[in-house]
Amino acid sequence: MRACLDSNILVYAELEPETPKGIRSHRAIEMSALRGVIAAQAMLEFVAVVRRRRMQSLQSALAKVDALSTVFEVAPTNNLVASRALAMVRDHQFQVWDAVIWSASREAGATLFLSEDLQNGLILDGMRVVNPFTVSEADLAALLNA
Repeated sequence: MRACLDSNILVYAELEPETPKGIRSHRAIEMSALRGVIAAQAMLEFVAVVRRRRMQSLQSALAKVDALSTVFEVAPTNNLVASRALAMVRDHQFQVWDAVIWSASREAGATLFLSEDLQNGLILDGMRVVNPFTVSEADLAALLNA
């Protein structure tokens, strides 16, 4: 199974590394690496949140984006992705940027969307939402290795 990471996973790993969510986010990133997808939009949101919440961590966040880009496929936003995202906004009431991340990741072949922001278990267009904070680490690992 090919997973994509929402920006909230990256944010918790950077800004709350010692909390349960930060620790689980680090594990989700590690388990998803090499086969995973991160939408360019998710990385931009990650940097924007870090910059807004903790400016002194900006350089670390920028370095993390560079590192993630070497082990994850970065899914771009193009006209097709934008068109599909707008359809998701219209048809499923997605937030615009969530729809962009979803559409870019799906276009890149992701079938599992790791996020706490969307409805856990939602399946749409061949991709399933899993909240990595509500499943055990073993179950998450099993999903990512399926």
